[in-house]
Amino acid sequence: MAEERRIREVVFEGGPFERGLQRGRRLRETLTLPDLSALPWEFVEGCRAAAEAAYPASVQEFEGIVRGGGFDRERLMAYYFARLESRVGGCTMFAVVPECCDGRAGPLVGRNYDWAVEDLRWCELHRYRPTGSLERVGYTHHWAGCPDSVNETGLYVAIASLPVERDAELAPGVQWSILVDMISECCVTVDEAVELCAGVRHLRPMSYLFADAAGAATVVEATPREVRVRSPEGGFVVAANVVQGGETLSTDPDDRQAFSLPEALQRGEAADVAERGRRRVQRAAEMLGAALPNVSKEDVRRILEDHEAPICTGDHGHEDGAPWGTIWSGVCLPTEGELQIAPGLPCRHAYQAFTVR
Repeated sequence: MAEERRIREVVFEGGPFERGLQRGRRLRETLTLPDLSALPWEFVEGCRAAAEAAYPASVQEFEGIVRGGGFDRERLMAYYFARLESRVGGCTMFAVVPECCDGRAGPLVGRNYDWAVEDLRWCELHRYRPTGSLERVGYTHHWAGCPDSVNETGLYVAIASLPVERDAELAPGVQWSILVDMISECCVTVDEAVELCAGVRHLRPMSYLFADAAGAATVVEATPREVRVRSPEGGFVVAANVVQGGETLSTDPDDRQAFSLPEALQRGEAADVAERGRRRVQRAAEMLGAALPNVSKEDVRRILEDHEAPICTGDHGHEDGAPWGTIWSGVCLPTEGELQIAPGLPCRHAYQAFTVR
């Protein structure tokens, strides 16, 4: 095990605008806004309007960031509400229902988050103490949202990007980070989180893993066109950067305003991304199946350290030289409101435990 990497903690408190001010002041000297002028302004406005309709607090927080950081409002609006950059790599996440855990009252959750290793320097733990809504703790490499989050009631949320089609028309929708904020601050159960997902227009294809303190767990696959849900089978549910399908909850109505993106912004992932995702899903399912009927925290960590699929990815000969890999690994105990984070390759770094309160 390598020397333990210190995890930085940051606290945001108050109402949405106040929290935005705090975030903006932190970002004033570090955030460089990319040039997104190629995005149609009607599209940017549409994404802001979709966010405001779904979660008005997101617009209030945005205004606080603008004020606190002294940013150009239109440029930050494009980045905050309508950014599209997405690197589909090697994320893996799964949840085990209580009856298949080692005598636990609640579920067990495991996840590896894969991204550019250079962004390890931005990784930190965020504590949110909002006025009038649920407290939560999350881990992130990104200034605008937490890919892992658990709130004070034990509702856990994690994300993994799904592949997008090149030349696909794009319609305004809600950014993933805003959706995670909304669910984490407003929902108590998996059912509530799924209902919120089914009721909004989504900007980008994304898998959401939900688990709650009562023992429920599910995966939602949300795209700009439809929202589908997949329940545990055999005691667990697994997701990665690959579409697996499920029961359709909602489809996008035909009145959406679609845009054809300029060629410079057209996206699309290679076919091998899905194949790698399928290998990770299969390997995690095999290892979980072998650990049944009593999956333990040690079993979860062994899966996250797997090098066969691999689930733990990166340059294990010289971690700092790898351009891409697992930049953190997480284990969540929703019943305890506890998030355990290994700040790097899980085979090299110890897990550090954090609770909401």
